[in-house]
Amino acid sequence: MKTYNFDHYYVYEELTNLLQELAADYPQLIKIHSICTTPENRNVWACEITNYNTGDVLTKPAYYVDGNHHAGEVTGSMAATHLIVTLAQKYGKDEKITALLDKNAVYVIPRISPDGAETYLTTSEQLRSVNRPYPFEKPAPGLHPSDIDGDGVVRLMRIESPNGVWKEADYDHRIMTKRSPSDFGGKYYNVYPEGHIVDFDGINIQPAEGKWNLDFNRNYPLGWFPEVRQPGAGKYPLSNPENKAVADFVIAHPNICCGVTYHTSGGCYIYPPGTMPEKNADSRDMRMFREIGAMATEETGYGCFNIFDAFLTDTVNYSSGAFDDWMYQAQGIPTYTAELWDLCIRAGVPDVYPRTKPKTPKEQEEQMALCYKWIDENVPMLASGKPIKEWEEFDHPQLGKIEIGSIDFKYTWQNCPPGYLEQEVEKNTNFCLRMASTLPQLHIDKLTAEKVDEGVYKVTAQVSNIGYLPTFVCNEAKKLKIDQPVNIEALVDGEIFIGKQNDTLGHIEGFSGVNSAYGYKNIDTRKHDAFTKAITWAVKAKAGAEFTVKVSGVKAGHAEATITLE
Repeated sequence: MKTYNFDHYYVYEELTNLLQELAADYPQLIKIHSICTTPENRNVWACEITNYNTGDVLTKPAYYVDGNHHAGEVTGSMAATHLIVTLAQKYGKDEKITALLDKNAVYVIPRISPDGAETYLTTSEQLRSVNRPYPFEKPAPGLHPSDIDGDGVVRLMRIESPNGVWKEADYDHRIMTKRSPSDFGGKYYNVYPEGHIVDFDGINIQPAEGKWNLDFNRNYPLGWFPEVRQPGAGKYPLSNPENKAVADFVIAHPNICCGVTYHTSGGCYIYPPGTMPEKNADSRDMRMFREIGAMATEETGYGCFNIFDAFLTDTVNYSSGAFDDWMYQAQGIPTYTAELWDLCIRAGVPDVYPRTKPKTPKEQEEQMALCYKWIDENVPMLASGKPIKEWEEFDHPQLGKIEIGSIDFKYTWQNCPPGYLEQEVEKNTNFCLRMASTLPQLHIDKLTAEKVDEGVYKVTAQVSNIGYLPTFVCNEAKKLKIDQPVNIEALVDGEIFIGKQNDTLGHIEGFSGVNSAYGYKNIDTRKHDAFTKAITWAVKAKAGAEFTVKVSGVKAGHAEATITLE
């Protein structure tokens, strides 16, 4: 069995080779196909994983995972890839994984933006989603971040000035802290991203509009707003071919029940809706998000929060057009956004959450000091060299004498240092395996036949859902009227004269429907979907005939049982 190392970030060729090797080595478990060819001629790979010997992939409840909506958040694509490798290599060895893939399917799109990620991984560039000009075709006037000193990293540059607003922190000269209103007589600086200036007038240094401002996680139809309200949203919903391919994939796979979209950073799992406070959303769905989210906390140590309540400082002009909102509020598919890795949490910064509470300059200084200390003690070297660069003089072609320094943002703050990558992705795979086990699971508890007369039989089937999630998955799906009922089919060499050969059972609850210490006692099945349903037929058939019952649901899988009429 080949070993795949998670001690570095995969470029496109290595990721592609890995997926192709796994598909070749485990043909009974894995199929890959391209859902989109990018403008730079790279494939957006989708991977479907199941035991094909136990049924077609679309007949099984499915779990969904993706990574790299944002080009620079490459820890996410590595976590998605780690899940694929784990499922393939542990099938037949791990009892739970074997059972999972026998009954269910897992879909993984590990890198939604291969063009953007390749630029991020192979150059010093930092970018949001993809290396395509937007909203301007040509670079806008102003300061553009770039590696002007040639060390392979875009850091910070500082310029000494009597009206500078930053100064060195007392206990670590590498850290810049805000100048207080009463600070005079010291050495002060203005601080900017390392870079060059387009159309410089010799005086003013202003940040330029980004050259690659597209944001794939603002291009989905739910809550989409134009550029004036939502920067990076694109010209219209799903205007990016990668976004459209992902949306088409989800719609073409109606068996998807729930999932995770991987991002960085923040060290948390967040859940929709992102368009309203949690108190205004469906209470049962929110309880479901919290209960599954508690497993994420157990496995990863990450907190779990509602997006709107924990992150939005502007609850009127909030960010929208996000994938998780579209999945939940338009497709009825509960989806978490996992913000992998957080340097502040690792460094022991207190009170990281809620993010809606702004930190004072003093708190920001203390936070950065803890982060620098952690990096000093735990990250001796990166591929680019030292993760923290001392301030060094540099002759800027436009600004003259400046100093360049600070951290390698890409692999300390935005993504975990490579030495911490394996532990970061492994714990998130552990959660995904648990979340995937929550899917609905139809089960025929009993199938009985009673002879009531010569050649006449009463057949009864008792059908239940032994999964955590109900067969409708969430109330939002019901609200959208896109929930698909469970169907039942009876097959016999004879005549069914009471009951239907093909019928619908409506929905069947999962054990998430129990919100009481007393089990099912407080559930009124006249008002709620039952936890178990019984169906009866009257049949004319010869003794020895077989009566087969098949139950199926788009998101609930299928079950089958046969009894001999005697």
